[in-house]
Order: sequence, then structure tokens, then C-alpha cells
Amino acid sequence: MKNTNIESTILRAVWSSVEAINKNTLLQLNDTDLTYRVIRQVEKASILSSEDHQSLIDYIKSRAWLIRDIADSQI
Repeated sequence: MKNTNIESTILRAVWSSVEAINKNTLLQLNDTDLTYRVIRQVEKASILSSEDHQSLIDYIKSRAWLIRDIADSQI
């Protein structure tokens, strides 16, 4: 995994977005769709630079299993 430097406010927005998305939806999405669903939610709350956008893609893809595990435990 690349060494990414993502601001803490963006990371909080990611996990808040994960919490806001329907858990069944998260479990049904493939990694790419899950990543872009979360990014769309984050972009509603903040503007991302192109560098932040790419770092966020890498970050979310590397944690897709964790996102699904959290969603599964909350159903």
C-alpha cells in the first residue's frame, strides 16, 4: 500500500459516510462500487483535491474488507 497522508478531517468524513450508508448496500457492493459510493458521500461534505481524491481511493480500497465487516456486524 502507498504511504498516504490524508487529513484527519477527511478520515472522519470517510468513517461518518460509512456509518451513513445503508449496511445492506455496503455488503452488496463490489470493492470499486463501494469505494466510489463512500467517496461520493465524502465529497458532499468537503471538497477534495485530486491528490486527496486518489489517496482516498487507495485508502478505502485497502479497507473494503473492514467496511464490510463493520456493516455486517451492525445488521
